[in-house]
This record gives sequence, structure tokens and C-alpha cells, in this order.
Amino acid sequence: MLAIVLVGVLFCQAPVPKVGQGSDVKSSQSSSSKKLETWPDKLARQKVKAFQKILKPKKVSMLVRKNALDTLSGGISQQLIKPLQQFIEKDSSIVLKKQAVTMLVDQKNDRVKPVILKLLKNLRLTANPQVEASLINALNRTGYDAGDWKLIKDMLESDYDNERIPVHEAVLDLVKEHKEVQAISMLLRNLEEPIPENVDVGENPPTEYWKARWHAWAVWKGKVKEALLAITGQKFSTAKEAKAWLRKNPINKSKKSKKKKRR
Repeated sequence: MLAIVLVGVLFCQAPVPKVGQGSDVKSSQSSSSKKLETWPDKLARQKVKAFQKILKPKKVSMLVRKNALDTLSGGISQQLIKPLQQFIEKDSSIVLKKQAVTMLVDQKNDRVKPVILKLLKNLRLTANPQVEASLINALNRTGYDAGDWKLIKDMLESDYDNERIPVHEAVLDLVKEHKEVQAISMLLRNLEEPIPENVDVGENPPTEYWKARWHAWAVWKGKVKEALLAITGQKFSTAKEAKAWLRKNPINKSKKSKKKKRR
């Protein structure tokens, strides 16, 4: 029986990708572990032109759009940045938008981050939580610095609707990855189980709010603790405990921000 299982595992393994041939093409490794090729400008422009021609008709099926997008996959060129940006802005498919965001990040070009920031400011795009989450993850990977916090600082607490859980998790992953000190207050507000206080007060949010908030918190509560650990080096069970430690061990936000910018 064990032998049969092992044979099945061997046959199910993905084939080893072949490295592209050609003296004018360089290979590099992307975050998704696939081989990427740096395309010469001439080749990239040709591919972009063919890509745009396929998408030119008013009605193009999702399959055709997917195949067109795949023709740009695996390449690195600044020529691809603008077409990918336009595709993300205009295409109707959430799945294809997310694929294009990943491909945009793969370009590893200084021009990518400003595009990601612009897309994050596009309310029509960020109205979809999955697209918004993919853009936050993209910012995480394209040179986030403390100055960008103002753009995403309200994205977790503005709405605890369970459809936005991917957004919440993306924000917390970014905070942990970059040890974002400016997020400490937000983390402390979401460290403990959310329970309504003064339920008889008129300003108290409705039951639906607390129910949604609790379900969201139950999913990513571990990420809150991980982010606090990354920033402070300490594990906390309650906000009161964390605040007491921070009073004795204040973290200078300005110093942290300057250090990040120098990297």
C-alpha cells in the first residue's frame, strides 16, 4: 500500500520548468518561485501590442482575456507596467485583476510602487475586498515605508464585515512584516475579544456590528499577537498588559520610520 502511495506522489509532482534559451534574455526568480525572463524592450513592445489587439473588441470572453494576460506572464519589462495597470483598472473579472496585480509585482521595478499606491486610491477597485487585499499585499512587497501608513491605517477598523477579512489579514501581515509602529494603537484595540460595553447607551453599535467584529477577530486574532510580537519582541494577552509594558518601554515612532527609509 505504501509503495502505491509513493508512486502516486511521484507522478503528481509538478515538472521542473525549463529555463528560457537565448543570449539576450536573463532569468530571475520571482516571489512565486517561477522563472521570469527579462524581456528586451523590442520583444516586450511586440507582446504588449499583440495583447492590446486581442482585448480591443468591446466584448471579449473571460477565457480569451485570461489567455491574453498569460501571454505577458513570465516576463519582466517596464513596458508591461502600464498595460497591466490599465487591465487592473478596466477588467471586470476579480480573478484576472488579482492575477494582473501579481504580475505587476513581478516586474520588480521602481515604477511599480507608485502604480500600486494609485490603484489603492481607486475607490472603484478597492470596493472589492479581494482586489483591495491583493493590492495591500502588493504594497507589502514593493517597498512599503512608514509614509504609506496613512493610506491603509483605517482599512481594518473601517468595516468588520466578514467579506473584508482578506483585507484585515493583508493589513496585519504588512504590519508584521514591516514592524509598523504606527499600528500599535490599532493592534491594542483589536487584541482582545470584542465585547460591547454600556449596551444601553444609544451610541453603542448594533448587535450586527459586534457579531461581525467578533467573527472577523476570531479569524485573525493570532495575527494581531504576531504583529505586536514583531514590533515589541513581547507576547501580550491583554491590552492592559501591553500598555503597561509600553509605558515602561516606549517605542520612538520617528526613529523607527527613519530607519525604514534608510534601508
